[in-house]
Amino acid sequence: MSAQLLLKWVAVLAALASLSITLSGCEVEVPKHHVGNWRKNPNYLVSFQYLEKGKDITAAQLNSCMIKDVPATMQCSGHGYCKEWNPDLVSLQPLSFCVCNRDWADPECRTRRKSQITAFLSSLFGGFLGADYFYLGFPLWGAVKLITLGGLGFWWLVDIVRTGAGPVYAYNYRVANDLPHWVFVISTVTLFAMIGFLVSLESYLSYRRQKRDDVMKLQQSEESRRLAPGAEDLDGPHYYASGPERGGFNGFGGYGAVLGRPMQ
Repeated sequence: MSAQLLLKWVAVLAALASLSITLSGCEVEVPKHHVGNWRKNPNYLVSFQYLEKGKDITAAQLNSCMIKDVPATMQCSGHGYCKEWNPDLVSLQPLSFCVCNRDWADPECRTRRKSQITAFLSSLFGGFLGADYFYLGFPLWGAVKLITLGGLGFWWLVDIVRTGAGPVYAYNYRVANDLPHWVFVISTVTLFAMIGFLVSLESYLSYRRQKRDDVMKLQQSEESRRLAPGAEDLDGPHYYASGPERGGFNGFGGYGAVLGRPMQ
């Protein structure tokens, strides 16, 4: 090993040693929290608990379908019914859960769903402004859609089909399935047929205006040529009498005129 290579290795080892000495005993501030992050979120057992009227909070339970002596009108917050998880299982108290009505959601059917009709109409008439995303609870996506004017129209068309074809997700649950499919199809086809008709009508009227302008320009050009000094009359052949300017010959002039010859 040469002396130069040995010196390089010594320099590297010395640098590592000095670095380790510098880092020894340094204190790094580690973030601390006294409450778990999962505790900061809403507690599922508290959010969806069932508490009978007139009872203390300590009597709250989960799943009203599994509480005895609760009237059926009180189960599922009155917005659904209880259904057995396994109907084939024979038990004195079978495991049951709430089945919510169309417009309600969550384990105890206490959260009203957003309407698919409202989401579809918002997308159809205000989708290029992001109205559908604002309604569904996605303000950030709504702002992006507003800035891009519905993705220059493409995003708007996609969301019309998406919100009308079936219940989409809002920020927490799906929207209520209150839009008949035939209404979505007929309204969408009718709207775009009207848009296509209006675009075609405007294109036809624009074409007629252009042709009329062209004809008017052509007429003005012909009239200016006729009224210009020394311009030849273009209305047809005319007889010209003899004169010095025509070399003593009579003749015809104009479109289709034959060559003149001396008159005898």
